[in-house]
Amino acid sequence: MHLATIAYDNVLKKHQVIFPPEQQDWFRQILRLIALTHDLGHPPFSHASEGVLPVGLEHEDFTEKVIKETIIGEYINEIGVIYTKKYGQEYNITPDLICDIYQGRVKDKNLIFLKKFMDSELDVDKMDYLLRDSLYCGVSYGKYDLDRLISSLTIYFQNGPRLAIDKGGMHVTEAFILARYFMFTQVYFHRTRRLYDLMLTNFLKEILPNGTYPDDINEFLSYNDNIVWELMVREKENSEWAQRIIHRDLISIVDESPPHSDDKDKKIYNMIGREIERECGKENIIIDSPSKLPHKIPTRVEVDDEKAIPIIRKISSLPTSLSDESEIIKNLTKPINIIRIYAKKDVYDKAKKIYEERQRDALGL
Repeated sequence: MHLATIAYDNVLKKHQVIFPPEQQDWFRQILRLIALTHDLGHPPFSHASEGVLPVGLEHEDFTEKVIKETIIGEYINEIGVIYTKKYGQEYNITPDLICDIYQGRVKDKNLIFLKKFMDSELDVDKMDYLLRDSLYCGVSYGKYDLDRLISSLTIYFQNGPRLAIDKGGMHVTEAFILARYFMFTQVYFHRTRRLYDLMLTNFLKEILPNGTYPDDINEFLSYNDNIVWELMVREKENSEWAQRIIHRDLISIVDESPPHSDDKDKKIYNMIGREIERECGKENIIIDSPSKLPHKIPTRVEVDDEKAIPIIRKISSLPTSLSDESEIIKNLTKPINIIRIYAKKDVYDKAKKIYEERQRDALGL
């Protein structure tokens, strides 16, 4: 919320006449509420246990449930009353409004602009978690010049206001996007970290009713990190996965694909993985295939393309796209595709042998 406020204030300081003062204040409060509430629906251990959310539901759906079906909604309504008394009924703030903006259900260009501070290729959520995760993981991959990036934010008017960067901010934006790329390749998709996610998911599938979190919001909120950890401790004698997590008894990796596997690589690794599962027992093998685009920035600034990051030049009224200006971003297009095969100790040698034989066959050796 703090970072979203700083970014908004910085941009509006450059464009003070874009909105009337009362509308500026209203938008500011809406953005602060979106920033404060946007991650309320994450399950315990955040993204690590999203694999056991009910079918068809994402953490954003649970965020909406929290906002609308708990006391959070009452607090938002109270804030709305303050703004209607201050500026009039058209400045009301409701749980529905907050959810509609973040879920992309609004048509108002100004409200869509607000959403981009929290959900875009240049949003403050990414700015925050890259630096915070780098700090707590003890790595430097996610570091970039936050102050410079914030000061580079500006507005470009194209069928409504759009978040953009000025020309001088191109290199810090490159650094920001590269920081995210390296955090995914070196931290978020790290083989050991991913394995813990998979073991946690397997444990939760065993222990939760029907193998998923409940869709009732009050039941869902009864689970948190501590509760899940207590369940693991309680069930460690009955659950292999709980025991492995608690005692850090990891499964060995047979091998992994290159970080930017193409379709041929994926086909080979998946074929080998399925054979290893058949020969060694599916219960003894874990196959993981994390995937992520380095960025979603198109090469042209289209009117309806919300993923573009316009670069504003002082000498021209027309913007260019970051992907057109930056050779780094232009060449950072291949998806991160990694396939890993893990095997339990009892079948590891057999799995390794099958893998090596099939790799030689694939290479024609």
